[in-house]
Amino acid sequence: MSLLLSREGNRAVTYNNMGQYRGSMGVTLLWILLWISRYGQGLSAEQLSKKIFFLAETNKRVTLQVSPAVPKGTVHQWMWTSHDGRHSNTSVARIPSSMNRKPSWNIQALFSQGTGYDLSIPQKIENAGEFVFMQTEPALAVLARFEVFGFVFKVTPNSNGNEVYLGSDVSVRCDVSSMPDGATLQWERDGDSISNTTLFYNKTAHMIIHNVDQNYRGRCNFRLNGKLLFIVYTTLNVQRDTFNKPLIRLFRESSNSSEVKLICRYSSTYRRAMWTMNRSTTSFTLTSSDKVGTDRFSSPPFNGIDFPLHVSPVKFEDSGRFTCFFDNQIFTLAELTTIRASGGPPGGQPVVLRCEVSEVSDDPVTLAWMRMEGSRWLLVKQDVLTKSHPNRTLSVTLPSLCRDQLHWQCVVFTEGMLRATASLTLTLPTQTTMSSMTDDNHLQTAVIVACIAMVVAGLLVGALVFYLKRKKTAVTNLPLTQKNDPVYDNTTDPRRDQESHKGQTGEDENEEVHYSEFALVEPRLDDHSRVTAGSNQESAVIYSTLSI
Repeated sequence: MSLLLSREGNRAVTYNNMGQYRGSMGVTLLWILLWISRYGQGLSAEQLSKKIFFLAETNKRVTLQVSPAVPKGTVHQWMWTSHDGRHSNTSVARIPSSMNRKPSWNIQALFSQGTGYDLSIPQKIENAGEFVFMQTEPALAVLARFEVFGFVFKVTPNSNGNEVYLGSDVSVRCDVSSMPDGATLQWERDGDSISNTTLFYNKTAHMIIHNVDQNYRGRCNFRLNGKLLFIVYTTLNVQRDTFNKPLIRLFRESSNSSEVKLICRYSSTYRRAMWTMNRSTTSFTLTSSDKVGTDRFSSPPFNGIDFPLHVSPVKFEDSGRFTCFFDNQIFTLAELTTIRASGGPPGGQPVVLRCEVSEVSDDPVTLAWMRMEGSRWLLVKQDVLTKSHPNRTLSVTLPSLCRDQLHWQCVVFTEGMLRATASLTLTLPTQTTMSSMTDDNHLQTAVIVACIAMVVAGLLVGALVFYLKRKKTAVTNLPLTQKNDPVYDNTTDPRRDQESHKGQTGEDENEEVHYSEFALVEPRLDDHSRVTAGSNQESAVIYSTLSI
């Protein structure tokens, strides 16, 4: 605002020097109208606000288009704040306009000039962010804002383009440069014939397509406040057979609900088929066309071209190399790695979470513990394991277990791609909920104790009122003679005190004392200690004076 005032102030002085009404009310009014007009233009100058989306691709660019009214003598500027935090309010282009209105760009090499005042940027995710086009001279005014979102899509493994190996686990990921409040990024697939695993973490939507055996088409959807704004499509062309293909690496969780289906297929027919397993130095046959396996390892009858192996449930010791033979020729070679997650001891404090992977090959494996926070996963701990790593376990210690720490996942990544997950849901032990309670339990206990205290206090007050009422009634009903006949008792002589009590005992010694009076009098030398009893010894009221 100070820039606007100084610019318009200079212009008002120029008008005063040119006109014959210098210092007059008309010129002053003209200056005020001009200032109000320019100020109103500054307030209403934000004419364009737009969201732009692009998929990161090499040698491609996206253009931010503006169409400003450019009078001579103006200066414009492009400002950039990147989503990754590397740049904040960075000037990427300053465009001073000459007398013939041809702009002269002073721009960073990262960006380039489009048509007119348009800005062209390479389609790289690190270039995404907020771009502001503004006029800086003669008045400061924002003319356009662009929120540019970049997306990265990746598939692994693939053999040629979008072709993938039959029977492999295909990992796909979709990254977005920014996730504002209300945004969601999720995978959707066409058809329900292929099982998958999904995970959203750190602005990335991961998905695993398990044991692909047919062509696949899916999409990554970006929504903001429920509105679909951008879609990334993917199509996977699955190869038709498994013969002469490289080693397939699979990861599975060890659990009662986990399974794996290994595919062995060829277009020509064969007579015999067999699945074997190599574990350490031991090799044994699982199923064959002559003897179909049972228990956890099974295969359908061999039809000459297709002989899959189904393992369910998957146990941790199932880790190893599986080989499929058609007439003694290798048609499938798969290596299975298992993971398992555990937490314990049950009901113990602290709680230790353990995630273990059965094997680590030449390719490093990243183990990570994640905890559910709201609807997203929060990374708690991770470690990169290599073949020479001393152990294959990642542990997390929880000093105490809270209600917001019950849902966990052990996650396996290779080369940044999700390969497997192992879920773990903890439960609060009974003693924890009864003794070491959470804040809600403390509040509930305090309320119960307060209610009990109020009830007890009410009962005590009622009993006290009843007692006083009864006492008052008893005193009121006594005869007048019983209320006014005093018995003086000197307490300085214990023997006389005993005699006094003896004199009062008789047929009425069990009568209740209803009223007593203590009088403080000054002692006199001639006042001998004595006991004077009233004529009516049957009275239940005793008046006594304590002389001090």
